[in-house]
Amino acid sequence: MLARRGDVVTPLVSRAVLDLNAHILPGIHADTPDVETAIGWARELINAGVTAAVTPAVLGPDPARDLMDAAQARTVLADALADADLALEILPGAVIPVDLLPTLTPDQLADATVGGAGHWLMVSLPGSGWPLGIADLMRGLDMGGLGVVIAHPEQAESVQLSPDRLRDLLGRGALVQISAGSLAGTHGPRAERSAFDLLRNGMVTVVASDAPSNAGHGRDLRAAAATVAKVLRRPDGEVAWMFDDGPRAIAAGQPVRAPRMVPLPREARPA
Repeated sequence: MLARRGDVVTPLVSRAVLDLNAHILPGIHADTPDVETAIGWARELINAGVTAAVTPAVLGPDPARDLMDAAQARTVLADALADADLALEILPGAVIPVDLLPTLTPDQLADATVGGAGHWLMVSLPGSGWPLGIADLMRGLDMGGLGVVIAHPEQAESVQLSPDRLRDLLGRGALVQISAGSLAGTHGPRAERSAFDLLRNGMVTVVASDAPSNAGHGRDLRAAAATVAKVLRRPDGEVAWMFDDGPRAIAAGQPVRAPRMVPLPREARPA
């Protein structure tokens, strides 16, 4: 993880990082139209200490096709990374709009799980409006052995207006992933404010790069780690959980008991 020393961002600890939501699949994600661009984003991640990245399909009206296209793009990217002698493990997954969940078959849900591990699903909220049936959906998924990671909720208007909406979902076992770009203001002031509110209120489980931006994947992650450490006033080992230990447990399909990360009192701030 990272801390600021003047204007320079320097490592706090030397360790690997797993990016839980990296949109770097060539021909699949809007900012990665080709393999060359995807390799560039991969270099950004590697330079930030990322050794593995979940590269999600983005599901739409034809989820079977979307999952297949993403799987093919992962093979292409993995081969290109090997040819370039770049060490970045490419993991499967998908970001599923919540209203699409009821339409997916059991096999499609299994294929969409984070890391292909068969347990956690990354679910996105609509840009506006609150999905009234989400608690029932989660209950049904839980009965099938599936858990939910709410992806970048700070970008949803419903959470921006009322962040406490997430508390019920957290109480039902959901995890929350915010975007490094949101902490940097890439997604606008409302998403930035919401991301900081969620962080300060202990409602964030993990942080991921989420999507390429002008600052780049790696720089976003480095800045996010420094920001989280500053806001929470926590030891670097605790902050590291949100960038590596937590994401790795999710990608492995393990049960996750996230530490409740709220800001320490100023007098308790580590030296």
